[in-house]
Amino acid sequence: MPRGKKDTITIADIAHKANVSTTTISRYLNGKYEYMSERSREKIAAIIKETGYRPNKMARGLKMQQSKIIGFVVADIANPFSAILAKGISDACRRQGYSMTLANTDEDPKLERSAIRSMMDQQVDGIIVHQSGENEAFFRELAQENAPIIFAERPLGEPPILDSFRTQDDEAIKKMLLYMKDKGYEKVGYFTRPIKHFDTRIRRSQAYHAYSREFFGQEPLEYILEPKSADTLKVQLQSFMKEPGRKALLTGNGVATMQVLKGLKTLSISYPRDIGVGSFDDWDWMELADITAIHQPSYELGSACVKRLLERIKKPDLKPVLQELPCSLTIRNSL
Repeated sequence: MPRGKKDTITIADIAHKANVSTTTISRYLNGKYEYMSERSREKIAAIIKETGYRPNKMARGLKMQQSKIIGFVVADIANPFSAILAKGISDACRRQGYSMTLANTDEDPKLERSAIRSMMDQQVDGIIVHQSGENEAFFRELAQENAPIIFAERPLGEPPILDSFRTQDDEAIKKMLLYMKDKGYEKVGYFTRPIKHFDTRIRRSQAYHAYSREFFGQEPLEYILEPKSADTLKVQLQSFMKEPGRKALLTGNGVATMQVLKGLKTLSISYPRDIGVGSFDDWDWMELADITAIHQPSYELGSACVKRLLERIKKPDLKPVLQELPCSLTIRNSL
């Protein structure tokens, strides 16, 4: 095979050439030969040699002993959600006699692939990934190889191709908007960071659209925040303030909340006097800012990921699951 092409070979390709299932190839790579003939073993070995396939790079393949290390690949460690999630993972690992190693990718899909490959080569027992959202083909390949990987907060596929854990965003948005309605607000605007490809941001946006129509009878008023444009935010807030009726805004996450609060201060708009404010994410500083917020079980999410990952390490053939953890509403004085 020409140099540079090895990484394009998948376990599915090996299975196709050998005329066997991907499960059979996975068993071969894991040294479980009891369900295959000597002829099949020789044929698979020959094809792997011919194609230059590297199972130790893209799956746990040839690893026979546990390292007692769990990898955590995170999209943005500077985000407080990620830090809380990491603590949940680390604490759960320690309770089970494991240690955690971490790689930050800064939402870069290339860095994400590189970090996962590196962890595989280092023979970690499994990996929890808070993904960038741009490596679908890569993760589908790993799923075919029964790689022990768990998605935290950002699943992939319907049904999911890998075990996935996230929060009940739809129900959380519903609770917040109902609370706003009960407090007498007549119109709610939604301020969110760029939607892009993130499953989480898409689901929250869709929930806002649905419930703003159902509860307030309004067309959705969604504002996309540009990361470093205070002028754009100023225009967006001024536009929303011109809407008739008693108004409140809901932010898509804690980073958006911080951005919006800075904008309100710049415009001398006071909450809850001039406008109500609700946040998705309940970070420590929001208690000081007196913000009513949706509290995500981020720490518990990390613990749940570790528990499932250890189950998958013992039983690689488990069917992938998607589990949602409930959120709660922390009531303060911003609404």
